[in-house]
Amino acid sequence: MENTLFIVDDHSIVRFGLKDWLEGNTKWKVAKVFGKSQECLEELERLDSVYYPEIIIIDVQLLGETGFALCKKITEKYDRIKCVMYSMYDTPGYILQAKDSGAKGYVSKISSEKELEKCLDVVKAGGIYLEEKMIQAQAKLENVAVILSKQERLIFELLLQSKTNEQISDELFISLRTVENHVSRIYDKLDIKKRADLLEKFGKYSE
Repeated sequence: MENTLFIVDDHSIVRFGLKDWLEGNTKWKVAKVFGKSQECLEELERLDSVYYPEIIIIDVQLLGETGFALCKKITEKYDRIKCVMYSMYDTPGYILQAKDSGAKGYVSKISSEKELEKCLDVVKAGGIYLEEKMIQAQAKLENVAVILSKQERLIFELLLQSKTNEQISDELFISLRTVENHVSRIYDKLDIKKRADLLEKFGKYSE
């Protein structure tokens, strides 16, 4: 339905507060809000396609599943629905992973509500939306990521999110040794000696 949204966020204050602001100050109507990704997926399964929302706003961190995983499932199965990531995290690694998950927009929660409204309008019109400070970093990371394999790229994104090898192993369902081997190859390809250097070089926005 035109100008209709779903919101998926595991913090009730955020999802209901955002719903109230959008409906009181913009053209957007929030048809449903969900605290868990599975609730959203089940609702989409029940709906006739004519009642699909135009856009689903998804938090990056959800209970039991990342927002990126939910975004990927939605964009692969429901090509008419566009996803926007809305999160407290705004570092380059999260933005790169959002793009790879199929998101059409990424807005940090520290931004103004007007920034989110602008994002929704751009995405509705068929565009891709990033906050101004994210655009240059995105281009820089894309130039680097093309020399990495698909698995290395995933691990590179998680390294930029300051995740440990153990956390990466758990998230990607691969062994710790496999993670360590991939990290070593990433360092070699990027001429990096340690994680702190990688974060310094690629994990920040340009001043």
